[in-house]
Amino acid sequence: MSNKNINRLFEALTPKTEQKEKMFHNILVQSQNENTKHRGFNVVKRLRPALLATVLMVCLTTTAFAAAYMGLDEAFMKFLNPVNHEQAEHLSNGAYVVGKQVANENGSLTIKQVIGDSNLTYILMDFTAPADTVLDSARYRFEYPMITSNQQSHSMDFKLLDDGNSNDNKISMVMSVLTKTSMAGQTVHFKFNDVQAADPFPGVFETVLPGSWETAFKLDFKEYSHLYQIDQNITMFGYEAVLKTISVSPIAISLKIESTLVKEIDKAAGKPQEIGKNEYLDKYPITINYIDGTSETTSIFTGEYQGDLISGQILTIKTFENVINDKEITSIVFFDKKVQINN
Repeated sequence: MSNKNINRLFEALTPKTEQKEKMFHNILVQSQNENTKHRGFNVVKRLRPALLATVLMVCLTTTAFAAAYMGLDEAFMKFLNPVNHEQAEHLSNGAYVVGKQVANENGSLTIKQVIGDSNLTYILMDFTAPADTVLDSARYRFEYPMITSNQQSHSMDFKLLDDGNSNDNKISMVMSVLTKTSMAGQTVHFKFNDVQAADPFPGVFETVLPGSWETAFKLDFKEYSHLYQIDQNITMFGYEAVLKTISVSPIAISLKIESTLVKEIDKAAGKPQEIGKNEYLDKYPITINYIDGTSETTSIFTGEYQGDLISGQILTIKTFENVINDKEITSIVFFDKKVQINN
């Protein structure tokens, strides 16, 4: 979808002020009608202020809940680039508004929204530096982000977004967090240290704004994933394994494999092979087949790979530059196994 179409879509999904006012008016009218039915009873007259207060409280609570899931931020929408209106609505329904801000003398960090699936969490954030600072580098990140959660490990990265003005003191970024299981519903503590900047790769990151920004918030997004239980034998580089599950969402596809020969599989896969600037061959590729007859293969590695020699478990997570049309997937091929996907 083009940026113009995304802007129109974003406007269509955003509730209008007059719609909110009409909803509130209807609640009040309904309340008055209910009271009119019992006009002859003094007890109802005495309870009327309490009833109105209750209605107002329910309205405010409902509004606050709706605000937490009010839709996808426009910057998020452009980052994800949904394939159609239906997918944009689906992505919007899963987004959770955080709205937390922390600041020190070197700038303020605003956590705006979170989305995610079974293994990938995206966090949309804005950073505003002091007024006399210009943030115009090609890449930005926090040097040592620290996450405290119930996960054993986190793999993190930052993507600088185009906010339309590269010569001011504000940047927007998406932080990606890859984990073994979903982070949905968890209250997580974050500590972001030292804003760093770099030129395009192979530019080296250097600290431009020292300091730390610390906060905790709930990752109350609605998961996009659909889990498929496979439990089928496969062969990886000539070694036996079992494909346990495939988790499919618009933002990632995750596969869990079990084998008593993880060490041998890793050795046979070989060392990472660089095929371009900061690009490496995917040693465990998947091919995604779509209903229209097209397909795509993850030839370049993006995402995460974990091989546990003790438990005999392998987890590979495939992420994408933009979202994929998961509702149109018919099958996924992994090594010698073709798995049918029923949407």
